Amino acid sequence: MTAGCGRTAAFWRRPAVAGVLLFGFLVLCSLASVSTGSSGLGLGGIFEALSGGGASEVENVIFWQIRLPRLCVALLAGVSLSLSGATMQSLFRNPLADPSVMGVSSGAALGAVLAMSFFGGMFSTAGIQLGSVVCGLGATAFVCAAGKGGKIMSCLLGGIAVNALCGALVGFFLYAAREAGVKSYIFWMLGSLDGADWKSIGVSAAMSVPMWIAVVLSARGLNMLLLGAEQAYHSGVKVGALWAVCVAACTVMTAAAVSVCGIVGFVGLVVPHMMRLWIGPDNRSLLPVSALAGALLMVCADLLSRSINSADPVPIGVITSLLGVPFFVFLLRLGRHVGDD
Repeated sequence: MTAGCGRTAAFWRRPAVAGVLLFGFLVLCSLASVSTGSSGLGLGGIFEALSGGGASEVENVIFWQIRLPRLCVALLAGVSLSLSGATMQSLFRNPLADPSVMGVSSGAALGAVLAMSFFGGMFSTAGIQLGSVVCGLGATAFVCAAGKGGKIMSCLLGGIAVNALCGALVGFFLYAAREAGVKSYIFWMLGSLDGADWKSIGVSAAMSVPMWIAVVLSARGLNMLLLGAEQAYHSGVKVGALWAVCVAACTVMTAAAVSVCGIVGFVGLVVPHMMRLWIGPDNRSLLPVSALAGALLMVCADLLSRSINSADPVPIGVITSLLGVPFFVFLLRLGRHVGDD
């Protein structure tokens, strides 16, 4: 009896099983996402729009210009934030590392707000995304310099400083904005999928996908780094190059996500924890499974935000925080946090 239960538990903890389950739920939730809204366009209308026949012009606009871009942004941001969180946690060898905690998200948001304030208009999309990447890289460079090679307490303090500075500057622009622009600034602070459009999705995907590939290909090196930088070096890992590639990749993919949906907290912190508890710490399976789980969490959070008020959805960053905080407290109760190395 015990042996049978053990084999059953081992089966469900296999990465392939987890991946299939997550992918199946992601497909179902994605269908629910594109068929949910205030307009009443259901699955029948969605399939008609996809097939190119039978759907009205209004239904085509709702699907192709509103709901599908919104879903794509949720998937893109979920994959980027969860991959970035899982990579940072392995890189810093501490589960507290996360794009928002380390100051990357707030730096990218500041860059977006600066670009929106000084460029706007026809240069807005490219300027916002370029500003996000540049300021995100600047925030990361400061945190890494403060971290002195990945010491978690130093990195956390550096992240706190960056978050405080960027939050203050974003607050200043919020204060200086006219009433018509206040909601646009709040978008970057709370996170939202309302501004999704194909142009920004294309630019963000072009920046993010190569970074996804880079961190997944770095999985073996990240596994070695979990044993310590010295052990990884003697195992043939080029530690300096690994750090440079992973930090740059995490920054770019986080900035790309922030540039299209604002700051969305707890996805990069909580999702890798959940997957690590499920399938174990091997980054070769943890990274792709975390990517699926992050996308699923974002799609579900968006569904929940629209179910509360379909006409004016709750900012998705609020939903992810409400979902993430209880789980993070649960982890702390389990004692699954690590101190400074």
